[in-house]
Amino acid sequence: MKGNKKILIIAVLLLLIAVTYGTYAIYKTSVAGNATVTAAAWEVQFKNGETQLQDSYTLTFGATDCQNNAHVADGVIAPGATCTKDITLLATGTQVDVTYEVSADNAGITATKNSTSVDTTGANEFTATLTNTSGTALDGQILMSENPMSETIRVTLTWAGTEGETVDPKDTALAGATITVPLTLTAKQMVATP
Repeated sequence: MKGNKKILIIAVLLLLIAVTYGTYAIYKTSVAGNATVTAAAWEVQFKNGETQLQDSYTLTFGATDCQNNAHVADGVIAPGATCTKDITLLATGTQVDVTYEVSADNAGITATKNSTSVDTTGANEFTATLTNTSGTALDGQILMSENPMSETIRVTLTWAGTEGETVDPKDTALAGATITVPLTLTAKQMVATP
């Protein structure tokens, strides 16, 4: 009888293993397939009118960019006067939000007269400042929800000077020179945080 019990227990265990394995085999499945995704478009351009700009650009101010007060003729810059020029960062061909950095290299502002470099250093320094066209500080991003996806950046060139200041010989040497401002413009994809 004891031997039959052992055989019965072994038979039940084998049956239990077979049923469990068979059930496992019924629910075990493999599936193969492919997933596809389309990469987002990236087309960000810096434009000055119709000209596409690179990451770094030297902005030259022309006669129409300088409109001054009664003491300085329009179309020129003099101590105490300013010139402005707009550059557009256009991201309409992009399918991601964009962050950007724009900076002016004030130390690199140069003047050229008759193809000759003119010294711009001295008491009356040039300074370029950047704002958006509403006059507020740049927020540094263009969102897909904006229409159009663009930001207009205003570059304001100021020539320091105060009323009644004596004439600086370096200012006289700059008369008729073309002033250029080096800008660095960089756009990056905004990375979403979960």
